[in-house]
Amino acid sequence: MLRFPKQSITALACLLLLSRCGGGGTPYQSDPLRDDQWHLTGKSDGSVLAHLNLDRVLEKGFGVIVGIIDDGMDIDHEDLKANVLNFNRSYLPPEFAFGTEPHGTAVAGLIAAVEGNGKGGRGVAPNASLVAYNVLRAPAMSNFADAMTRDLDRVSIYNNSWGDFNGWGDPIPLRSVIEAALRQGTSQGRGGLGSNYIFSAGNGALSDTPNLPADNVNFSGLVNNRYTVAVCAVDAKGKKSLYSEAGATLWVCAPSSQVNTVPGVVTTDGIVDDGFNTKDTPKDYENKSYTSRFGGTSAAAPMVSGVVALMLEANPNLSWRDVKAVLARSTRKNDPTDADWFKNAAGLWVNHAYGFGLIDANKAVTLAKSWVNLSNLSSTDAAKTVDLAIPDNSDQAVSSSLSVSEDLAIEFVDITVNIPDHPKLSDLEIVLIAPSGTKSVLSELHKQQFDEFRLSNWRFGSARHLGELSRGVWTLQVKDKRAGATGTLQDWSIKISGVKISM
Repeated sequence: MLRFPKQSITALACLLLLSRCGGGGTPYQSDPLRDDQWHLTGKSDGSVLAHLNLDRVLEKGFGVIVGIIDDGMDIDHEDLKANVLNFNRSYLPPEFAFGTEPHGTAVAGLIAAVEGNGKGGRGVAPNASLVAYNVLRAPAMSNFADAMTRDLDRVSIYNNSWGDFNGWGDPIPLRSVIEAALRQGTSQGRGGLGSNYIFSAGNGALSDTPNLPADNVNFSGLVNNRYTVAVCAVDAKGKKSLYSEAGATLWVCAPSSQVNTVPGVVTTDGIVDDGFNTKDTPKDYENKSYTSRFGGTSAAAPMVSGVVALMLEANPNLSWRDVKAVLARSTRKNDPTDADWFKNAAGLWVNHAYGFGLIDANKAVTLAKSWVNLSNLSSTDAAKTVDLAIPDNSDQAVSSSLSVSEDLAIEFVDITVNIPDHPKLSDLEIVLIAPSGTKSVLSELHKQQFDEFRLSNWRFGSARHLGELSRGVWTLQVKDKRAGATGTLQDWSIKISGVKISM
């Protein structure tokens, strides 16, 4: 991770002069939209329960570079340009490379809008540095993989506020290409400590059928792996944003918008006709360089990227695995009456809708400072041939168990399921039960049909067993919950990643 003497000297000068400084060393001026940024510290009237708890955090992200993999970024935006570095990357000809793209600009503002310059609001890490990769304007698997591995010697965090693209076809190649890039980044980035990949969990949960979700993070080739931090969204009250996808690989949630309600999230905006703040949004800010209407898991992910920047300033020696471990162990339990909350055998609360809970910047930075890095990663695996028909439209499950003899402190579990002949993934409920009794719902009855996508050696993931021990009997249960299609569970396997337990 790089340190920038100019920024550090500026910060030191501000302290020695007992004055507060804004971006670029200018005298501090109050940010006019700061009071509207409820997601940072809440509101004084207590109406906001879900915020980042940023009040007592002294770190600002000095020396940490964040890459914005998006549709580009307005590198001349008045509230961003002081933090923009000069090695932004284009996937289009130079004349189309950068401009006033709204989505990437809004994401960038949530991470590192300058504090104290008298303009707009502030980012979570207002002294972090920004680079941008405009790959969403030329979406291709090879371009995304390239963006995720650009500048690995410099970029500490890659923010990905995007999801699977329709038309990419078979998700197996997508998973293969993207995961190869993620493996490279986590092994080679930051001098071997690994780059951090923060991803939006996805906005596909909404369905026109009550209690029947449209999508789940484990059906994605992007956020169902151990390399990413999958970020879900909650509203100002800490309740699940209706669009936010659930699933067993969710890591943490962050504040964002709710469907058709206020408040939205305040951030920077690109001045274009299709930005978030336009002539058709009269209740938004008069200054079209800012918006109060940003949301989705696209807004939640950059808040987590900002908190990770604060953590890396506090402790630059954290590996990518340590970052994930600290995040999971420093959350707040939002929406505490939700019935899905479960304490796993390691004492961590986990929820299919919220992961390990709402991110807490103060707790995360405090824990990062004293964190002892995890030992080397190990893995163990096991497989089972089953070859049993799955009863159609039945509560009767096909159940199969296998034994794991090695003891690891679990960090992640990969589960490969082979049901190649069932034409309707949306009919299937698939549950993994650990030796501890902790359950992971890998697939659930849902709205989408996915007629073209069959579970031929599909690799699911589960984060819910973090800190538990791997040794013992693991059980997979498969039910068909809707009539009309049948199939056979041919075989399945698990790969458990974690740290070996010393005897």
